[in-house]
Order: sequence, then C-alpha cells, then structure tokens
Amino acid sequence: MNVAFDHLVHLTERPEQAKAAFEQLGFTSIHGGRHPSWGTYNALCYFDHLRYIEWIGIADEQTAKTCGNPLIAQLVADREDGNGFSQFAFRTNDIETLAAQLKNKGFTPIGPLPGSRQRYDGKRLTWTMLFIEDDIDGAFRYPFFIQWGDDDDVRMNELAPLIRHPVGSLFLSSISVYTLDLRRTIDVYRRLFGLPAPRFGRDEAGAYAELAVGGITLHFYEAHRQPSTRPFLCRLVGIQEQHRIEIDGGTYIVSRS
Repeated sequence: MNVAFDHLVHLTERPEQAKAAFEQLGFTSIHGGRHPSWGTYNALCYFDHLRYIEWIGIADEQTAKTCGNPLIAQLVADREDGNGFSQFAFRTNDIETLAAQLKNKGFTPIGPLPGSRQRYDGKRLTWTMLFIEDDIDGAFRYPFFIQWGDDDDVRMNELAPLIRHPVGSLFLSSISVYTLDLRRTIDVYRRLFGLPAPRFGRDEAGAYAELAVGGITLHFYEAHRQPSTRPFLCRLVGIQEQHRIEIDGGTYIVSRS
C-alpha cells in the first residue's frame, strides 16, 4: 500500500491556545479555518515532508453531532473522555484504488467522502477522506486516509514558509498509541499495510510493539493503566534543546533525535 504519513489530529477546546503555546517555543503555527458543515475549526503546525499537527475544536456541537463524518463523530465521542490526540491520517494519491485494496483485504471502507474549508487568505482547500469501519470489539482504532485536491509539489511550494521554524528544522517522527489488545492490533495493522513483523521494546511508558508505516514510526502499548485506544504521545526531532510540551491532554516530546 503506497501511503505517506499526513497528520495527527489533536482535539482541544481552543486550537488558538495550542497554536500560541507552540509559537512561544519557536514554532511556526497558523490559524487554519472553519469547517461549517462539520461544526469545527482548526489551527495547524507543519513539518518536513508535508506532515502536520491539526489542533481541532468544536465550534457548533449540534452540527458536529449530526454531520455524519466519521472523524467528527470520533471527536465528539472522544470529547466525553477529555481532550487530547484522537486520530492520525495517511496520505494517498489514488483514494479510489486504495478503497478497492482495503475491500480486497477484508476491510470495510467508508467513503471516499469529500471535505473542504476556506483558508484565511481566501483560497478554498479540498480533499477526500476514506475511513475503515470500526473494529468490532473496539480494541483499537484505525487511521484514516486522505487525498488532497492539490498535488504534493503544489502544496510543498505553498507551505514551504510554514515548514521553516525559528527554533530549527523539525521532523514528526513517531506517535505512541494505546490499544486494548496489542497482539490483535499488530496483526491487523500488518495486514492493513502489508508490514513485516514488529520490533519490540520498552520505555518510560511501558512495553511496546513498533511498526514503520508511511515514513513514520508507530509505537503500540497495551492500555493496562487506562482503557483507551487513543494516541497519547507525539515525538518531534531535529533541534538541540529538548522540550516536553503538555497541551490539553496531549504530550509532545521535542528533541535532537
């Protein structure tokens, strides 16, 4: 499956506050825009290879609850448990073929579904999203997939100034995720992406299984201490000074490597 990591979704009451916190540490961050049909709005922080963090907030709860988009439904559900990381997405340049591949592997795709928003400079951005029907036991959550209306080279030219940060050049390198059934999660992710056996390790968060997908590393942890299937930590690398940033339920580790 030919995909590249695209972005991490961080649910927060006030995206503008997360943006300001990152700016104080020397990151370039921007206001994104509003999604009127979803009842949400966002702020963004971009990194090398078009990867980015999306801080997303719910502005119109009724619209968010009834819009029918699986990502927004997930955000509404996660909000009941508290803010923090919710989802992550992989980018594709052929979402229709990807949907067929998922079906052939035994998954149930939802979509493709259209999305759009108007940037603060007036340009209208468009994209298409593809989801996978939830795990039957709720032991883990699938990522989703996105195809942008503009090609990567066009987006790279437009976003180049936003990828340059006063603090230095940064790379979104890994995401840590809780699961309620580690073995089954790894088996399903391997089948989903066609991956080799994982590498196992241990760190301050506990024992994990590591998979490399679309240029990013995913660390999966059994959720012994709390029943969660959400991402809980994001690592950014590329600068000398180390930071641990705690923002509205999400943890960011920034380091040299």
